[in-house]
Amino acid sequence: MRINKIKTFIFSLLPALIFLPFLASAETFPNPLGSTSSFQQVVQKFADLVTKIGLPIATVFLIYAGLLFVTARGDEKQLTTAKDTFYWTILGTAILVGASALATAVIDFAGKL
Repeated sequence: MRINKIKTFIFSLLPALIFLPFLASAETFPNPLGSTSSFQQVVQKFADLVTKIGLPIATVFLIYAGLLFVTARGDEKQLTTAKDTFYWTILGTAILVGASALATAVIDFAGKL
């Protein structure tokens, strides 16, 4: 039990030790959105960033759902799990793409005002 607490402490401290040099020299840490001069650019770059991060994750979950279908071998409980995983992955991907399209629509609308 004591070893588990020590492992938990070390693994929770490890990310802080890894990112501490980046936090100490904040002027060298690049802005992930780049240089922006307007609200429209911030919204567009943020939507692009979320899409670039979310689509590979969605791809991994689609592959995982396919693997669940293959390994189910007719077991109803595992097939239900695979179908649920596939359904929520497709729904999340649709929301992700829809949010990106919505951000583009908001930028176009705000630009016309």
